[in-house]
Amino acid sequence: MLEIDITPGGDESVALSQSEQSLCNSTALNQIELNEENFVTSMSAESVLDRLSKFPYQVFVLSEYGRPIFVSCGHEDQLCSVFALIGIFVSRVKLWDDRLLQFSSFDVHVRFCHRSSIILCIVSRSYEQLDEQLTLLFEQIVSTLSRSQLDIVYKKKGDNYDLRRLLRGTDKFIENSVSAWHSDISLLQSAIRVIPMQATDREYLSSTMVQCLANSKLDGVLFGLIIAHRQVAALVRLKRYVLHPRDIHILFNMISGNNYMRITEAQTWTPICLPNFNDRGFLYAYISFPWEESAACLILLSVKKDHFDLLNEVKKKIVEKLECNVKFFVNFKSCIDDPIPFNVSQVGANSDLLWSFLYKNRISRQVCISAAK
Repeated sequence: MLEIDITPGGDESVALSQSEQSLCNSTALNQIELNEENFVTSMSAESVLDRLSKFPYQVFVLSEYGRPIFVSCGHEDQLCSVFALIGIFVSRVKLWDDRLLQFSSFDVHVRFCHRSSIILCIVSRSYEQLDEQLTLLFEQIVSTLSRSQLDIVYKKKGDNYDLRRLLRGTDKFIENSVSAWHSDISLLQSAIRVIPMQATDREYLSSTMVQCLANSKLDGVLFGLIIAHRQVAALVRLKRYVLHPRDIHILFNMISGNNYMRITEAQTWTPICLPNFNDRGFLYAYISFPWEESAACLILLSVKKDHFDLLNEVKKKIVEKLECNVKFFVNFKSCIDDPIPFNVSQVGANSDLLWSFLYKNRISRQVCISAAK
């Protein structure tokens, strides 16, 4: 069975039976970048650490053997001594049959996470939810490689293998994961934001996706989404499967980090591991921006790697049916191209003391966030 989430933050759903053929504004990373012209590679590790401590946060990813993988300031090679120091901290405590989790110095907090031969470390002036930030970062890396590949890569390639070879071209996705934490409040809530739309328009959008998928009689298509501006307009899914909000944010990061995908009528077919769905396997994502100069993106997720051409036909049917309903399509384009944010008046409060609101539905894990007065 397929369920359709049709209301922003609501728990209403439409379920169609199998017998009916139902298949159913951002923190810039340059605020934490080092000035490359002034960065001297011969600086001592102590000087580098002192310099980095002046930034609000910094994220490091390395192998358990000390090999650099990622740093949010983008200077892995110049910071080899810092990566080595992090590795020594973790390995020394490991020799004592213990785990290094955190240490602090004044207002600087250093948090560690050890996952699948990878060490993740965040240095932050804020103490809040550091573990969650490292988990998001690890899941973003897993989305490219899968947990299975991470578990065996160093056994096959050797302790000194440079994992950046397998992650080549994905730095932007990882950077988006880091910056989104500081700009998208829905991540703090482990939720997704929904695009403000009339309930009837959202229901028609979802129903159209369901009908076109059902008519295609494709076996293995698990999820369908239409998204824009890191928000969800419609989400359809097989009833027994759930797409975790953090997995949806991984899709956001991938799309916002790849300008090629935004070319109108360009279709992308890519394997992607969604860790909260299955961290040891891949789904195959069909991604398309069907309308010129529009942020609306259609994503169809299948377990079959040979579904590209068939899903391309499904996309054409969805687009055709949406465009045929002129009244709906005008409203839909307006919601995408010129979105009107939720307003405090929508909660029925006339008090001048209410400045803004955030509503989260615990069942659907959707949030509605109003614009400030």
